Amino acid sequence: MNKVIVMSLNIDLFYFINNDLANPFFDAIMPILCDCGGFLTLLVLCILAILVLKYYLKNEKYLNIAKMCLYSLVLSGIIVGCLKLAYQSPRPFIQLEHVRQLIVPTEPNSFPSGHTSSSFSVVTVLVWCLRDKKIIITLLMAFAILIAFSRVYVGVHYPFDVIVGAAVGVVSGVVVLKLKG
Repeated sequence: MNKVIVMSLNIDLFYFINNDLANPFFDAIMPILCDCGGFLTLLVLCILAILVLKYYLKNEKYLNIAKMCLYSLVLSGIIVGCLKLAYQSPRPFIQLEHVRQLIVPTEPNSFPSGHTSSSFSVVTVLVWCLRDKKIIITLLMAFAILIAFSRVYVGVHYPFDVIVGAAVGVVSGVVVLKLKG
């Protein structure tokens, strides 16, 4: 596909999500939701899960799952950090007009979405390890997809940023599962 067509589609889809789908309900929940998938939030949750599982619940199976989530999260963070440095792609609100920016990002680079990558890295491990629990899997997948959607909705990422972020997260999870699982 032509690069111009891809960029045009990326921008059109961004405006559809960021402007056309705008409503007071999403405006209230998306800024809160998008932060739930951040690296630091998930890092703290992984560490807390490891501590609780190791010292209080003494559950080896879930302790190993929590460790794999942590490893996957760290791997995805390293990959995203390298890609952000390599590409240094500006965020939509810097490049485009009429962007509804609902949050202030912590760093200027857009590509790929770290929040999306973090969410998908942890969810990939959890979905594989808990694959017999259909309701939990559905909720986890919905969580990761909503994180990705929210990053575009709040105006800090293009759709392509979250697609690549999701791919990085899934690959990180699969790598950790292959090495540790």
